[in-house]
Amino acid sequence: MAPLISANQSCAALSSRLLALPPSGTLAVGETVRALRARGQAVFNLSGGAPEPGPPIGFECARISPEENILGDPYGELALRTAFAARLAASHDVIRSGHREMVVTIGAKQAVYFSLLALSETGDDIVVIDPCWVTYAPSAALAGARAVPVPLSRDNTLDVAAIATALTPKTRAILINTPHNPTGRVFNQAELTALARLVKEKDLWLICDESFDLFVFDGRRHLSPGIFDTIRDRTVLLYSFSKAFALPGARIGMLVGPEPLCRLIANCTQQLISSVALPSQKLAFAALQQEAEWAPFLRKTYQEKRDVCLKGLAADKRLETTVSEGTFYLFPNIERIGMTSDELAKHLLNCAGVAVTPGAVFGVAGEGHIRINMVGPNAQLDAGVTALIQGLPQ
Repeated sequence: MAPLISANQSCAALSSRLLALPPSGTLAVGETVRALRARGQAVFNLSGGAPEPGPPIGFECARISPEENILGDPYGELALRTAFAARLAASHDVIRSGHREMVVTIGAKQAVYFSLLALSETGDDIVVIDPCWVTYAPSAALAGARAVPVPLSRDNTLDVAAIATALTPKTRAILINTPHNPTGRVFNQAELTALARLVKEKDLWLICDESFDLFVFDGRRHLSPGIFDTIRDRTVLLYSFSKAFALPGARIGMLVGPEPLCRLIANCTQQLISSVALPSQKLAFAALQQEAEWAPFLRKTYQEKRDVCLKGLAADKRLETTVSEGTFYLFPNIERIGMTSDELAKHLLNCAGVAVTPGAVFGVAGEGHIRINMVGPNAQLDAGVTALIQGLPQ
């Protein structure tokens, strides 16, 4: 992905760190879709879109009174943090204090960046798995660190031995994501136990992005590395209300970690954003109250979406699509098509009116795949996948 400003433009007074920052490879597809639709072109957007079903609460609960129109707690509202602590204990067996072991963030993206900023010195290494969410490497770079990608195994297993080999004296942390975007893997106890053992042995930090913790299928249960007491003081957990509660417009997430780390991040919050907007926190708190009914409904709904898409994709044997264990993504292998992921994505958009995300934006190991986002209504997904299959080059 190219940087926003080319090297031959006059940029002498601008930050080299920001000049090197690429635009988001996933959001770029959405921008293209909006531009095409504005010109009247019909597009099946299998790269993203508004969540369906929508959130379990109405937006009227975001109303604030004149007395509440003030700067809030940089840690976030205590009621929200306390409710989230109860959620972690009940759903994931993760015991953390809502008082000083949590910070409310502007989505999971701020949580990723602030955690890396708090843990990294200039020139440090952060191990990330490959493929991975497009925000990880740029966030590490903004924090002055370097992302070191380690591929998953061929069957998308977490390769702890390969991670161990990639460690250097400059490695500060390992950043993972489970359920995993973009492959849909849900890492199991054996994988995470081995990783926790490595983190303890090498005296590292483990950052685990659990944005899709509610999206687990076929009777699975999400497992958080927050259960391992041996690395309790070296584990940071990140959550997203955008994903779990269909609230992307609210821009709200949660960072969970040891008290000293959270104190640093709350101080950083004070200086950079003061506090997360109270209306967003009210939406998040109201959503948490509905989780008992919402979570099983969400899993059932998205498992049905997954099965609809898998059935449609099976119509062309050149696509090899692993059954997603979690998230709302599918990551078909397209190598038999004979095109790069970017070439195929452009072909599908131009020739079939179908938007997908090229796998290459998720890292070197993502090449040879496209990512399909399953947030739309079932009928729309079915029609979009049908158009995709019909639009594949012959």
